[in-house]
Amino acid sequence: MLPSGLLITRRRRDRIRPVYALLSRENLGVARLLIQTYEDHVGRSKGELGEAVDGLEELGYDYRYVRGLSAILDRRCQLESKTAIDSVKARRQVFEIAHEKGLPTTPDARQAVLHQAALDLGVTAEELEESLYGDLEDELILKSFEPVDAEALVKQYNLSLTQTLLFYSTELTFDVTENWQNIFRQIKWLGLIYTIWRNNGGYQVRVDGPTSLFKLNRRYGTRLAKLLPTVVQSQEWIVKGKILRHKGERRLLTLELDSKKHGGLMEALASPKEGTTYDSLVERDFADRFRALHTGWKLTREPEPIPVGRQVMIPDFGFRKAGLMVYMEVVGFWTPRYLKEKARKLGMVGDVDMIVAADRKLACQKLDRIGERLSVIYYQRRVPLKPVLAHLKAREEHLVEDQTKRLRDMDFSVEKPVVEVGELAEELGVLKDAVRQVLRERELPGYVRLGDMLIEESKLEEIQERLESRLVGGELGLAEASRIIEDMGGRKPTTILRALGYRIEWHGIEFRSAKIHKSGKL
Repeated sequence: MLPSGLLITRRRRDRIRPVYALLSRENLGVARLLIQTYEDHVGRSKGELGEAVDGLEELGYDYRYVRGLSAILDRRCQLESKTAIDSVKARRQVFEIAHEKGLPTTPDARQAVLHQAALDLGVTAEELEESLYGDLEDELILKSFEPVDAEALVKQYNLSLTQTLLFYSTELTFDVTENWQNIFRQIKWLGLIYTIWRNNGGYQVRVDGPTSLFKLNRRYGTRLAKLLPTVVQSQEWIVKGKILRHKGERRLLTLELDSKKHGGLMEALASPKEGTTYDSLVERDFADRFRALHTGWKLTREPEPIPVGRQVMIPDFGFRKAGLMVYMEVVGFWTPRYLKEKARKLGMVGDVDMIVAADRKLACQKLDRIGERLSVIYYQRRVPLKPVLAHLKAREEHLVEDQTKRLRDMDFSVEKPVVEVGELAEELGVLKDAVRQVLRERELPGYVRLGDMLIEESKLEEIQERLESRLVGGELGLAEASRIIEDMGGRKPTTILRALGYRIEWHGIEFRSAKIHKSGKL
């Protein structure tokens, strides 16, 4: 965001938009010159830096552009005071002595006050005088500066222009193709007022702007502006706003931006990636214990949003497996108002498979009424795994039953000479148990099923012939036999060897010393 005096806009009829800085040679040149100026002034005062920046304006560049870039670069600076003593302490000592002796009216009297104060503080008069106003901004020293690429700076400037214009918005409407979790998390964290609709498989969101409110306009406007960087981080986005540029003006202006036209001109500076965060130790404990079981269900923290009326809810967890999605919300106790609102939202959840884990001591009575629609699990101190696993197992069994019925009516075939059940299930988009059940009932012509592996009869015969040709005295090393099978495209050598009628003779636990003997026929 930029000071309002630096906002540059263009109006045409009922439309308004920021005047963006193009990524031209001239604009990038100014940005590079400014960045270099900041780097050159590390170790020097902020006042000296300001004079150097002012000098660029005198070269004929638009002062609003120069000052806008400078405002962004100021946020990448670390300033410090290099005075001998704290400036506030120095001024207090001088004023106390001047109050006792009377205000100095001559240079000699002033110097006497300074000498007395310096003596009391244990510094020289020169050090004291330097410290008196050393905490003023122009006197602060530029300790360090975090440089940035010129193009990224210009894009950040354009983004800041848009943020500044949003200070005057009555509403902001947007839709994006992705990044919804981060967007709604940010909306919730910023405390914005919003309404949501389903739109072509995605969402469209309207956020009330600061000029639509009676109080806290500037504070709310700052929050709304902070949402924009998260929105434009998406691959595709469309933003529309209603702008009331001046107080008392009756005419609303329309702001329309989209990623195709404006996405290349502005972007948020990259921020460090954060690891998975949890709202409570209860949630972290559950996630750690569930993942340690390796159930085959993928546990996701805060999955995609679920529409709830004109708002959304982001569940704490999502369990995903083979196209099946189960959500889970952990309800603790913050305030009676929070619990009432949580129960209201959960009661409005539509056709969604959701587990609600509720603190028995604090939340059970409030959530009893939704138990008929959602699966409610009560816990004490930690969420129990058993009922969660039972719920997931029941959903999985139901899905396997449906998929098995579908596979029975499906004419599927295998193209590879060797394939495992897991690969076939992935290709068909079903669970392995459904494939196993159908393979128990149906034989695939030309294939032999060995446990969870399907292998062509002809491939099995080729392996048999090759092994027999390498037998010496009726036996062969297990290591060599395994290598032969794998070189010919086979898998799970010991399973194939047993199917071909070979017996494995072990000598201790050393794999290399094991031998195979022919003991039967296929």
